[in-house]
Amino acid sequence: MMNFRIRGCCISVSYLFLAMAAALLFLDHTGVVAATFCAAALHEGGHFLVMRIFGTGLSQIRVTPFGIDIEKSRCAERTYWHDALISLSGPFANLLTAALFSLFGRSFLQFVQVNIALALFNLLPIEPLDGGQALYSLLCIHWISERAAKAVSVISFVVLTPVAVLGFLLLFQSPWDFSILAVSLYLIFLLVFKNGRYY
Repeated sequence: MMNFRIRGCCISVSYLFLAMAAALLFLDHTGVVAATFCAAALHEGGHFLVMRIFGTGLSQIRVTPFGIDIEKSRCAERTYWHDALISLSGPFANLLTAALFSLFGRSFLQFVQVNIALALFNLLPIEPLDGGQALYSLLCIHWISERAAKAVSVISFVVLTPVAVLGFLLLFQSPWDFSILAVSLYLIFLLVFKNGRYY
């Protein structure tokens, strides 16, 4: 891991992530990978901006091949509403970007589509994603945290199961159409290994 600090925040970047990113950018001739990285940067920028507005500091950022983990500093003034808005700010940044770039016509169609796809993906009510984080925060307004966490876990599996089944069915139809299955396995991995990790 490559480690450095910016204003007291420890940032760790996996060498494997850097290698994978470099390889993908080198092999990609469509521009999709570059557009995805730009959309992901805007997504995280949305989170950081709203966190700064609410006065929430960052203690650690870890960049790995499986995503970006953000650990927020504890803040006495934080509420569950704040946490929900912070979680939703990333997808909102992508949707806002898509709306703005759609004004330029088909020239930025690919970038618009990538931003919309990234926003919708992260809005899924699955525990490790922004949608799941936001759902947990909203449920905690009325429920105790343990009950909210259990509810989000159940909802996550309910949403993810048909997506995984669809991925397997598509794989039988076409051996090269494994994108949905790959996404499902990725989400299952996150759900299992990041279980209970809320902001």
